[in-house]
Amino acid sequence: MSAIVLLIFSASIIVFQISCQKSAIAQVNNATIQGLWIGTYTVAGHAELGQQYFSLVIKPDGTVIADTKGENTQHLAPGTWSLSGTQLTCTYTCVYGLPANIGITEIADATWDKTGKLTGTWRDNPNTQGTGEITLTKVN
Repeated sequence: MSAIVLLIFSASIIVFQISCQKSAIAQVNNATIQGLWIGTYTVAGHAELGQQYFSLVIKPDGTVIADTKGENTQHLAPGTWSLSGTQLTCTYTCVYGLPANIGITEIADATWDKTGKLTGTWRDNPNTQGTGEITLTKVN
């Protein structure tokens, strides 16, 4: 009987530690990466486009929603995110927007700095025809 209690107690500790890991690594200066981030993106080689609207909704369950406005059209792309130290990586696939963009997967890599900003790059995946820079600030 005591072996069963010990086994249940040990399993509970392991589950607790695993469930707390993402929260522990998803913080910089007591702030959390999770929430709404709004900013801009640019497209390499197309300076005439200027800065375009870009936002990320980073959810605690490891999912993300990218919301962009390019070519005067909103694009929505759900996906996943991971954080290693201060390096954020998001992978998402367009499900709403211009028909030519539906199904395109992109990867955004950004550094989460001490001022609470995300700065980095985005790129099409697997090809790299589309690429550019992103800058985001947490608003919620």
